[in-house]
Amino acid sequence: MNKSPLPAHIQAMFCPETYPHEVDDIEMIQTHISWVFLTGVYVYKLKKPLNLDFLDFSTLAKRKFYCAQELILNRRLSADIYLDVVALTKKGERIELDGSGKVLDYAVKMHQFDQSGLLDQRLKDNQFDPAWMDVLARDTAAFHAGQQSRAEFGNPQMLADHIQTNLDIAAQHIGDALDAKIMLELRRFATEVLDNQKERLMQRQSDGFIRPCHGDLHLKNITLINHAPWIFDCIEFSDDFRIIDTMNDVAFLVMDCDAHGHPDLGFRFLSRYLEHSGDYAGLSLLNLYLFYRATVRGKVFILLARELADETERQQQYEEARKYFDLAARYSRSSPAILFAVGGLSGSGKSHLALQGCGVERAIIIRSDATRKRIASDYPDLDLYSFEMHVHTYQRMFADARTALEAGFSVILDATFLDSESRQQVNELAQTCGVQMHFFWLDVERSVLEQRVKQRQSAANDISDADLRVLTLQLSQYRRPDEPWLEFLSANNVWPCLNKGHE
Repeated sequence: MNKSPLPAHIQAMFCPETYPHEVDDIEMIQTHISWVFLTGVYVYKLKKPLNLDFLDFSTLAKRKFYCAQELILNRRLSADIYLDVVALTKKGERIELDGSGKVLDYAVKMHQFDQSGLLDQRLKDNQFDPAWMDVLARDTAAFHAGQQSRAEFGNPQMLADHIQTNLDIAAQHIGDALDAKIMLELRRFATEVLDNQKERLMQRQSDGFIRPCHGDLHLKNITLINHAPWIFDCIEFSDDFRIIDTMNDVAFLVMDCDAHGHPDLGFRFLSRYLEHSGDYAGLSLLNLYLFYRATVRGKVFILLARELADETERQQQYEEARKYFDLAARYSRSSPAILFAVGGLSGSGKSHLALQGCGVERAIIIRSDATRKRIASDYPDLDLYSFEMHVHTYQRMFADARTALEAGFSVILDATFLDSESRQQVNELAQTCGVQMHFFWLDVERSVLEQRVKQRQSAANDISDADLRVLTLQLSQYRRPDEPWLEFLSANNVWPCLNKGHE
């Protein structure tokens, strides 16, 4: 429970008579900056009259303005959820929404959705479809692509100030929310990386990647509606927190999946986002953004703890904060990147194996099928599956892999690699980047290959266009690879345990 009693007009929100429609059991959800009332059909969100370092809701006029901003900005992604801004009024002794009396406050009116559909809850309930991450990646990339560049934002010093604020708040709660040793580690990393990455941060500004984003993209701000994930509740209260590097926006969801113990979901989202956006250059800053986002969540749980009078509840929030600051510390420690490749005939299970590996290795998957389709518009005169297009596809795939490896991220290449030249190029890439390589080759019987290709074609939901005709052609030309560095796997493959010593 909050330390202070609720204002009278907020208490009135618990009364059915306040609403211009029938209500079910009224439930309040309280965040550190808002009161949210669930009534059955509609949700009403009111802003707390706060003036903090990062927001100012202190006056009625400001709360009205930011309610309007919340409506406009969230309609970019969830127009069907966000309905209106309504006044909470008082006439005589009666307090009501959308009344004719004196305005006490303003609320954002939304359609209510089932809280069990929130993705963090679906994860807890073990009812999570990993394919939702593919949809989110596609939608997020399209959303970012549709926003105009705002180079006047994204100042490196602004990011440094935000991180400093997060760490200063954390430092006030050493012992409760984090250990002193972790605090030193976080400050050291922040100082070093911000100095080292200043030029890259400025380059992102000039390259057009600072755009109006969501700003608070984590699992609790995504819900299922009609079996599809919808992103809601973007940041409305600060341009500096919302108009950011698109990779910073992506980092929040990657980090949050990691914090929930599912790096597989985070790296699946990241891999698919990169397939759509092609922004592999942004990976050079991803670790900094992951670090920053973890400190943001840690700070939020500290702010929540401060508001709680109950000691047990307060300690629960501190434990959540500790989890995120520990995660930030892990992002501050570098580990060597590794190049993985998964090869084999169509239908051999390459993509399935790669998806297993991306979470285990915290690796970025780069698929030849996705690369080919992303760059197709660059070569309008070439057939998608011509030899020339094959060459361009592999060249781009290797270039993107090198960019990711040089940024410190492990990579899983997912392609057929049926010719010895392309396999040798993988080996040469590992040597050029100075990284360890594992090349897995899937040996699968013809009958299994044919069955899988048929199933894939029937489902019509796979990025690969390879059909039985393509498989037959591959088999007619197939020679089993004999490179000494290949590791052969069977049809019932699982990602090998490589004893890397991951945390």
